[in-house]
Amino acid sequence: MKQLGDLRLPDELLWIDRYTWSPVAQESARSINGRVIHFTASLSGGRPITLEAREGMTWFTSTQVQTLSILAAQAGAWFVLLWEDETFHVVFRHHDQPALDLHELIPGHPQGLHVGSIKLEVL
Repeated sequence: MKQLGDLRLPDELLWIDRYTWSPVAQESARSINGRVIHFTASLSGGRPITLEAREGMTWFTSTQVQTLSILAAQAGAWFVLLWEDETFHVVFRHHDQPALDLHELIPGHPQGLHVGSIKLEVL
């Protein structure tokens, strides 16, 4: 099951950046004697989660888009994301605009089918 807060997400929704994030940060500097020094640390948050509804695979209804818009408009709010057997505490990535990028697949369709992406970040 896939769910954001109380909103059930489409089963075919994709997590497109699932394997592109590293939980390790590293910086390198050169010492005065020319040696390279590496500073490495584990990251405890900030993992991006980009969910995508692609044309021909899945879509959001107008009702789901309205609910997502309400969730995204709550400044400072965090939500529980259930992704199959994993649970994350997330916020919308408003610093990476647009956090909610959904557009109508078929203009005028009775269910208002939408495709696009939702940008979240793990706390």
